[in-house]
Amino acid sequence: MLILNPISKERIWGTPRLHEYSGDESIEKIGSIYSLSAIEGLSNEIVGGDFLGKSFYDVVKNNPEIFGLKKGEVYPLIISFTACDDNLSVQVHPGDEYAKKNGLGLYGKSESWYFIEPPKNGWIYSGALVDSKEKIAQLINSGQYEKVVGKEEVNKDDLVFIPSSTLHAMTEGSLVYEIQQSTDITYRFYDYDRLDSNGEKRELHLNRAIDALNLNNKVKRVPLIEGNIQLEYPYSIIKKELKDSFKNEKEIAIVITVIEGIGRINKELVKKGISIVVLPGEIINIDGAFKAIVATPCTYWR
Repeated sequence: MLILNPISKERIWGTPRLHEYSGDESIEKIGSIYSLSAIEGLSNEIVGGDFLGKSFYDVVKNNPEIFGLKKGEVYPLIISFTACDDNLSVQVHPGDEYAKKNGLGLYGKSESWYFIEPPKNGWIYSGALVDSKEKIAQLINSGQYEKVVGKEEVNKDDLVFIPSSTLHAMTEGSLVYEIQQSTDITYRFYDYDRLDSNGEKRELHLNRAIDALNLNNKVKRVPLIEGNIQLEYPYSIIKKELKDSFKNEKEIAIVITVIEGIGRINKELVKKGISIVVLPGEIINIDGAFKAIVATPCTYWR
């Protein structure tokens, strides 16, 4: 078992609401709390259980077999809590083939958002309204992004799967548990002419965004019902209450992420926002009870 120290990242659109999810109290506008990440340059410190004090990235790289991985494979998930008090940029993430072709790694970025708090306006941006990449470029360059991207209604406890290469944006008020493939590449189409800390307009990536875009992609929305497994090609997740004990029956390490409550696992304190890695065949003992999302990677790339 490994307990990970969350990593808080400040964002222009962030919010103090993420302090409740083990966020860094010194950061006012937290955009994302990375509860689990094992990529180079963004890796959690292990603060409980095995390999105490080490980097999760280093431990996976040096000991892939104990996680059910093969040599050269990275842990294939990133899990975070993301929230915003302003709209995120209209964006796209590359797919697997685009990532490999352009030397970005093994994976693109498909992701799912579980809405703990829904957006203020009741919808997110999703999917292209235009069937021509050339037309999209013209409209974006003239600031007419509302003619480019569609909308998807979302409610509390909805789970939205966003395939890689899909045009999308989270909107004001959202607070989500986010699970994604193990890359963090984002190409911005449009950012509302916002300025960075240096007073400059934030960088856009229009050419790469259009290149990576699939005009036909749409999001998939379902309610995340407690006890029901939701399967996508890179992972499966289940929301459930955990108490007494838990055994990882899988042949790959799974991730338990606390979304509500507080308790102890193998006598170590865990609370909202914390992720615990449970190794294949491992049994953990739970004192108290809390609600969690249990995520299992799918080794679809093999």
